[in-house]
Amino acid sequence: MRALLLTLLLAGCASTTEITTRTVTDTPPADAGAILLAAQSPEGDVRETWELICRPIFSRAGLTVYLAHQETPLWRDRDALTDWAAGHGVDRVLLVDLTRLLMSAPNLPADRDLNPLDQDPEVQPTWRLGLDGERIERDRPGDPEQRFPAYLTDGDGKPLWHGEARTHEANDQAAIAKSQCRALRDVLRQNGTL
Repeated sequence: MRALLLTLLLAGCASTTEITTRTVTDTPPADAGAILLAAQSPEGDVRETWELICRPIFSRAGLTVYLAHQETPLWRDRDALTDWAAGHGVDRVLLVDLTRLLMSAPNLPADRDLNPLDQDPEVQPTWRLGLDGERIERDRPGDPEQRFPAYLTDGDGKPLWHGEARTHEANDQAAIAKSQCRALRDVLRQNGTL
């Protein structure tokens, strides 16, 4: 019974983000003590959500974590982030580009009856009725895999790691952030850049 509970617990923690490393530095840098997390998005709430969700994940890795939306709220480019990091003794800057983040509408189970007057217009039923009253199943949308570039630099702006996060959490910003940050933390540790 304990083994089953442990298996279920670990399965519940599984990441739905896959990280592909594009480049990594040849010379491993000294261990990091502080990191600036930055989500790039035209939407302030997306940036804030991602950074706040990711803070405890990187804190558990033993790092002091700073958030770009608090420290440099009006940054326009990577130089602004690295300038702030260099001026505040921050060892790493992690930038994830969420500009193309698209949230999909929830997919409801087939046995739910939908009253159009009570529902969000973005939610589509999973079936329709034919002329003879027969239920006709609709094709379920595929898993909308999304890709997000990620960059890790040292506090002076020197590139340490570049990769891509592919995420399958399509309609929950917090789940996307948690999945991405866990996967990024693990990959950056494995590459010796964190």
